[in-house]
Amino acid sequence: MKYSYIFLLGLLCVVVTSCCTTIKLAEKKEIPLLTENKLFKNIETGELDYNTLFVKRMDVSLEHKGGSNGFKASMKIQRDSFIQISVTAPLGIEVARVLLTLDSIKFADVYHKKYFMTDYEFFNEKYDVRLGYNCIQDILTNTFFNFESCSGLEKSKKYRLARTVEGYELSSLEERALSRKIRKLYKKKRKNKDFVLILQKILIDPQFFRPVRVSIEDVDEDMEVAVEYSHFKDFSGKILPEKIEFRLNADREHTNVKVQFQKVEFDVPVESNFKISSKYKLIQ
Repeated sequence: MKYSYIFLLGLLCVVVTSCCTTIKLAEKKEIPLLTENKLFKNIETGELDYNTLFVKRMDVSLEHKGGSNGFKASMKIQRDSFIQISVTAPLGIEVARVLLTLDSIKFADVYHKKYFMTDYEFFNEKYDVRLGYNCIQDILTNTFFNFESCSGLEKSKKYRLARTVEGYELSSLEERALSRKIRKLYKKKRKNKDFVLILQKILIDPQFFRPVRVSIEDVDEDMEVAVEYSHFKDFSGKILPEKIEFRLNADREHTNVKVQFQKVEFDVPVESNFKISSKYKLIQ
């Protein structure tokens, strides 16, 4: 499981201002009492309404084992159609690009003149991670998502709802069967244990009813994956967090990926201009 989410985090690292005003989240005060059904209705109502999203510039930093790396990128999203990201070097030269569509992933290493093409089932078969287009789109647009299924709102899923000083916390504790691949990775530590106890928490802001923190924890092991949103801003009338942080804590090792949106436009024309030169070599 640890290695699956390390890969997930790595992919999100790759995959992941017009006139704007910082929005303060609700202060720490008494949170109104809501039923779970009412909370989910508010979450649906508060979901970001957009057709296209164009991030002209975003800063990405990676911290791991005491070292850090940073790069700049731009991102275009045509809702429910494609996500295209271009990564640039310090001098503004494009070094990599990725195109995600509903059923395919294309990656081009411009610097080394190589490319890779696959579908989402590849990650499930090779890394035991069910990661689809909708999941990535939801994470990047601050839409409610679930680490277990990454398929959006699940009204049939059972959560424990609690009010905290920060907002509404949805949590679930479930025993999950380990897959064959993950059992092999955990064989020594888990002593052939076939099940894992997973604790998932989703913190919802009481003002905008958007997720501000989503985490999944292996209760028996020192492993946690989390996504946190902060610095909510008004970009031309649409609320979006300026910062997204991905955290992985496993075996006393900490990996952080921070994404900061600098210039954001909504509902402007965007095109997928992803091209692969005939001179590029296919990565098998």
